[in-house]
Amino acid sequence: MQLVEKGIWHLVTVRSQKRSLFLKVLDKALKDSQLQELVLEIKTPKDSAYKDMVLLRLSNLKAASIHLQRLEYFQGIERRPLSREQVNRMLGVR
Repeated sequence: MQLVEKGIWHLVTVRSQKRSLFLKVLDKALKDSQLQELVLEIKTPKDSAYKDMVLLRLSNLKAASIHLQRLEYFQGIERRPLSREQVNRMLGVR
């Protein structure tokens, strides 16, 4: 497994047991609007401790937050960026 690229990663929480549905809604939003410029990459942690969380690499947190809040199943976004090490740990990359 290769290391995650550099970028500004944020942790997004979704409604309990709804991560796959949130990812479908997010994918549709990416195709239907200009979210492609804001959401650069999407990763899902493998560990069950993070089952209701998604990692997003964003170009602009403030603008992305406005769009994300409108999506079904979205609960919140951690404002403090994650370090590359934190992201790799959550993805199981050594």
